[in-house]
Formats: sequence, structure tokens, C-alpha cells
Amino acid sequence: MTTETYTERLTKVRTAIDKILSGSQSWRFGDRQYTRADLPTLYKMEERFERLAAKERATTASGGRHRIRYIGF
Repeated sequence: MTTETYTERLTKVRTAIDKILSGSQSWRFGDRQYTRADLPTLYKMEERFERLAAKERATTASGGRHRIRYIGF
């Protein structure tokens, strides 16, 4: 099992969207027919993965640690 980052997943979702928009929603090999996910579902996935990828980048940029600051009152 490989661990994908959200940025990698976002790239895959955008590739699927591009393929659908270019006219390959479904295709047939022999007697089997394959259909990609519908656009509304892919757009929801894209929005979700954009948010998660942004958090992922922010965590990587900050060194991956949560910063705690104690303030005296």
C-alpha cells in the first residue's frame, strides 16, 4: 500500500476532470464498458483535496510541528 499525499490525489482528480471534459466519459473494451465518475462528484473531491493539500503544504512549510506559545497574564 502506498501513501499518497493530498497534492498527488488532487492531481489525479484534475486529470480525471480533464479527460471527461475532453470527451472520454466512458469507453468500451470488447464487451465491457467503463465509465468515469461524474463531474459534480469530481468537483467536490477537487475542492476537498485543494483544502487538504493547502494544509499539507502549510504543515510542510512550518517544519511539520505545531508551535505552542505561552503568554503570561
